[in-house]
Amino acid sequence: MRGEISILDYLYLLLRRWKFIALNFVGVCIVAAVVSLLLPSWYTGRATILPPKEREKYGLAGALAELPIPRFKLGEKGTPADIYVGVLKSRRIAEALVDSFDLMRVYKVKSKEKAIRTLKNRTKIERTDEGLISVSVTDRSPERCAALANAYIELLDRINLDISRRWQEDRYRYLLAQKKEAQDSLRAAQLALQAFQERYGVVSLEHQAQAVIKAAAELQMEIMSLELRLESYLASMGPTHPEVELLKNRIRIRKEQLDRLRRGELPKYAQSEGIPEDPDVENLFLPIESIPKLQMEYFRREMAVKIWGAMVQFLSQKLEETRLEMEKSFASVSTVSWVDRAEPPELRSKPKRRLIVMFAGMFSLAFSFFWILTVEYVNAIRREGGEKAEKMERILEIFRRKRA
Repeated sequence: MRGEISILDYLYLLLRRWKFIALNFVGVCIVAAVVSLLLPSWYTGRATILPPKEREKYGLAGALAELPIPRFKLGEKGTPADIYVGVLKSRRIAEALVDSFDLMRVYKVKSKEKAIRTLKNRTKIERTDEGLISVSVTDRSPERCAALANAYIELLDRINLDISRRWQEDRYRYLLAQKKEAQDSLRAAQLALQAFQERYGVVSLEHQAQAVIKAAAELQMEIMSLELRLESYLASMGPTHPEVELLKNRIRIRKEQLDRLRRGELPKYAQSEGIPEDPDVENLFLPIESIPKLQMEYFRREMAVKIWGAMVQFLSQKLEETRLEMEKSFASVSTVSWVDRAEPPELRSKPKRRLIVMFAGMFSLAFSFFWILTVEYVNAIRREGGEKAEKMERILEIFRRKRA
C-alpha cells in the first residue's frame, strides 16, 4: 500500500459496500426483534413502607432500643430501618414465601434451597433515596409478583408483632418476679427495723437522743449546783451537819442517774453488740455512749426500708406501663406503615425490546465496518504481492486445510 490512507478512503469503501451494510443491519434488527418477541415477558411488583421510628415501642426496634448497647457499636447499619431490611432478607421469610406460593413448582426446581436462591435473585430489597423501604419482586406473572411483594411486608409485620408480644410478655414476667423479690426484701427490711427498735427500745431515735442529752445536761448542771452548795455548807456548818449529809446523798444519787444515762440499761444480749448492759431496769433513755453506734445501725436499717420501698414503687410503675404496652401490642393490627401496596403491573419490566433491537443494530454496523475493512486489507495485500502476500496465502492455506 502506497501513500497515506485518509478518511475519504474509508468513506469510499463504506459507500461502495453500502448494500452489504444496509442488508446486514436490517437483517440483524429483524432477527433481534423476532428473538425479543419470543422472549418471555417479566413483570416487577413493588411495595414500599415507611421506616420504623427511632423510638418505636413495639417490635424489633423497641426490643433493641431497650438493650444497653451504645449506638456506635451498631455501626452505620444499626438503625431500625436497617433491621427491617435485614428481616426482610432473612431465610425465615424466604422459606415462608416458598411454601405459601408453592415456588418449587413455579420455578421448576426440586429443592427448597434452589427455590429460595431463585426468589432472592428475583427480589430487590433496599432503602430508597427518600428513606423509604422498598421491596421489588420480578416474576412472569404480574399477579404473583405483586402478591409476593405484598407478602414480604405482611410477613415482616407478622414477625414484628410476634416478637413484640413475646418480648412484652417476657418483660412483664421479669418485672413481676423482680417486684416479688423487692417486696420480700422490703418485708425483711421492715422486720429487721422493727426487731432493732424492740431490741434497743428505739421509738424515735432523733427525739430520744435529744431527750437523753437534754436530761444528762440538766443532771450535770444540777450536780454542779449541788456541789457548789456543798462547799458552802462545809465551810459554814462543818462535815458532820445533817444538811451536809443530805446534800452529799443528793449529789451521789444525781451522779448515779447521770452514770446510768451514760451507760443505759440494756438486755444481756446487747453485749454482743459492744453496748454496756444493765438488765435490771427498762428505760426509754438511750445510752449516751451507744448513741453513735445505734444511730448508724438505725440509719442503715431505715435506709434499707426506704430503698426497697422505692424499688417496689418503681417496679410497680414499670409493671403497669408494661401491662398497658402489652395490651396495646396485642390489640395492634399492624406495626408497619404502608406507603404503596404492590399492584399487578400492566407494563413488563423486561425484556426491553427496543434496547435489544438498538444494540443489535449497533453491533451489526460495527461488525460490517470491521468486515469490510478486513476484506479490503486482504485484497490490497494480494494485489501488491511480495512477502506479506505470501504470508497471507500461507495463513489462508492453513485455514483451508483445517476445514478440509
